[in-house]
Amino acid sequence: MRRTLLGFLPALMVTVLGFGAAKAEGSVADEIIVLRDGGLTRAERAQAGVSGARPLSLAGVEVVRARDDRPGALAALRADPDVTWAEPNRPRRIAAEPLAGLLWGLHNTGQSVWWRTGTPDADIDAPEAWALTRGAGTTVAVVDTGVDAQHPELAGRLVGGYDFVDGDADPQDAHGHGTHVAGTIAAGENGIGVIGVAPDALVMPLRVLDASGSGSSAGVTAAFNHAGDQGVSVVNASLGSQYPSRAERDAIRSHPETLYVVAAGNGGADGVGDDVDGAAPEYPCAYDEPNLVCVGATDSRDARTSFSNYGAASVDLFAPGANVVSTFPRGRATVLGASFPTGDGYEIMQGTSMASPHVAGAAALAGALRPDWSPGQVKAALLEGADRLSALTGASVTGGRLNAAAAVRIAGGVRETPLSTQAPLEPEAAQPVAPLAPVAPDLPLAPAAPATPASAPTLSRVDIAGTPRVCRRRGCHARTATLSFVLAAEADVTVRLERRRCVRTRCGWRSAGIRSRRAPAGRARWRIAPRLLGMRLERGAWRVTLATEANSARRTFRVR
Repeated sequence: MRRTLLGFLPALMVTVLGFGAAKAEGSVADEIIVLRDGGLTRAERAQAGVSGARPLSLAGVEVVRARDDRPGALAALRADPDVTWAEPNRPRRIAAEPLAGLLWGLHNTGQSVWWRTGTPDADIDAPEAWALTRGAGTTVAVVDTGVDAQHPELAGRLVGGYDFVDGDADPQDAHGHGTHVAGTIAAGENGIGVIGVAPDALVMPLRVLDASGSGSSAGVTAAFNHAGDQGVSVVNASLGSQYPSRAERDAIRSHPETLYVVAAGNGGADGVGDDVDGAAPEYPCAYDEPNLVCVGATDSRDARTSFSNYGAASVDLFAPGANVVSTFPRGRATVLGASFPTGDGYEIMQGTSMASPHVAGAAALAGALRPDWSPGQVKAALLEGADRLSALTGASVTGGRLNAAAAVRIAGGVRETPLSTQAPLEPEAAQPVAPLAPVAPDLPLAPAAPATPASAPTLSRVDIAGTPRVCRRRGCHARTATLSFVLAAEADVTVRLERRRCVRTRCGWRSAGIRSRRAPAGRARWRIAPRLLGMRLERGAWRVTLATEANSARRTFRVR
């Protein structure tokens, strides 16, 4: 594979691609998304002062337009006992901005990126993962600005696309962001440019953002629902906003067999990453759903980028997102009404938009090996396989950066996870930007390390189903979750439970107990909440590690 030299978009592009850099947030025109079984009646629309109902593909959900006073219409709809919920149609935007860089995220040898050397192996170990799978047989839906169907890296690899902006079956990219994301996921190895994380996977382009990178939660809802209805196993959504959407979340919940991979966001107008668990949530990232993975961005030295959002409970893991080179529409692109040349079909961009497709591609690799796995199992492999880094402790659920090879090995039944705790959070160092360095040589394909057979019974298919809730007050309804796993033979299983604790800016996992139990061969199921094997649970973030003499597995969960 060879790389071509890259052109640059003008500086104006930088100001429109970040979460907080576009026009001010708010509603989309006067539209309202409403859920009522069977849809609103004519009398209900007249009483609320809305018209023009158009259905979304989600059952009972439709979009209406307020004639004059949208706040009044919302209040009237919410007061209707037959209406389940009503919300404004919220804007959605992309999460990236162009800079420059090299393809270090797949294979980092410490090469110079903008005259700044990286840290060797601060990458996702893509060549090692390719020794086991390249994603053949999987499809990833890209919910974005569309995809350039004529790009030589992507032509012939696109299936079943739809344009929810113009309402047709031609989701052509008029911006460039979606094409860049698609290339990171599945650009083919054809000797003419870059290569994607899952080079043999297919892409379903679903256009929900227009030429300026703007769209709405109604469009995202429709695309999420379409991908799920089509049986797509992985969806990438490198977009978001500070406003939640019931419709968007219901679309995710309605398709438990689809894994939705989303960007964590790039902070506010200051371009500095925010804590999405606190006063600055980003959506869809902040939805607490078992089939959703939220991704932050790291640089070539395995540090969280200054622009990346973070969150110990909402952000699941990090992935390369600084100075990422990928495909881009050739010819010209239009941004905020201005047309710019786009060079030779490749561009350098950065943002959590670029991190998310690394994880989506890794999910496709794992899913190609295990098509029988649920999204929860694929998600667990991604999170368990992440490389734990002291610089990321407290910044995400895992405190780690994606390792695609480790996730693929877990999917292939090769697993060896040491019992270790994470180091405390260290402050992030400022990352200067330097001029572009010469293009590095091609990426070598390194074989995966051979598996060492274990003599003791192996532990596999560890999963947590449900979200536990403990109650300490009246009116609360407790819920339990289920921890399940498979043993190759009867064995003693050691269970280590840890709770996440934070003191000021330092967070870490503290032991909450250790138990050992004999479990039979086959599938075992243990109840979580209000206790796990006699160990009491409280509200917060938890981590459980299961270990036999052969191997171990770790899962994180949250108690409500």
